[in-house]
Amino acid sequence: MAANVRDAVTLRPAMTADMAPIAKFHAWYVENTVITFRKDAVEPSELLEGYQKILDQQLPYIVAVPAQGTVEEQEPIGFCYASGFRSVKAGYFQTAELSLFCHPEHRGRGIGTMLLQRMLAILKEPEKFPEYAGPKGPRTKEERVRQFIACMSVDVDAKKKGLALKEYYESFGFEQRGHLREVGFKFGRWIDTIYLQLTLW
Repeated sequence: MAANVRDAVTLRPAMTADMAPIAKFHAWYVENTVITFRKDAVEPSELLEGYQKILDQQLPYIVAVPAQGTVEEQEPIGFCYASGFRSVKAGYFQTAELSLFCHPEHRGRGIGTMLLQRMLAILKEPEKFPEYAGPKGPRTKEERVRQFIACMSVDVDAKKKGLALKEYYESFGFEQRGHLREVGFKFGRWIDTIYLQLTLW
């Protein structure tokens, strides 16, 4: 990563005002890629509901914004959050799932890596990052996330027939735990998904 990327980009906790600009660039992924299996753009109100659920679960929602300008002027150019994995079942409380997107005009600059590095640091030691914890405060040492799941689609039209993303996750220590065949259908073709898992402690 170029050294100046970290100087040009700031990471901070997401705010309610971030949901509208996030919805705008997330729509590009819905309309143009199989990274998400959504076929209709997500509304800001739905993103806001999800954001509030994440904070209720004491999990981080991080945005990357340009370093210059006021907070009000800094629209997100990337976001990363952890959400409860099968969260309706309390026994999964210490397992979370990763979501990570960068603005399509800012891909390949290392912003995703910055976001994922911050996410892992927060999940491993949430008490050191209370600003990301929401109104309930950070999880205790005993409650912190133990297993982190990344679910990725296999886009055969992408780099290395979609497996470059798998290798990217593996560079952070994730390990493949499952490969589901043809479970998604978008743009007239069947798409596989791969599940990867990282044990944090």
